[in-house]
Amino acid sequence: MRTPPPFGYQQLHEGSVLITRKCRTVNVVRGKEQVSELLSALRSGDTQVVLSRYAGRARETNTPRRTGT
Repeated sequence: MRTPPPFGYQQLHEGSVLITRKCRTVNVVRGKEQVSELLSALRSGDTQVVLSRYAGRARETNTPRRTGT
């Protein structure tokens, strides 16, 4: 039995793109330019690699920075 790919995406009716990993939301890409860039990258590259990169962007921007104590 084949294992499904870990990342998936769905374009929502308002134009944003929902990125999931194992059926859990990891990022929502909003804005015409960002959505266009993502969809273009998905058409021209490896879907799993592109989605992984965009999921990592969410982690980078949503992770609080630790300061040395």
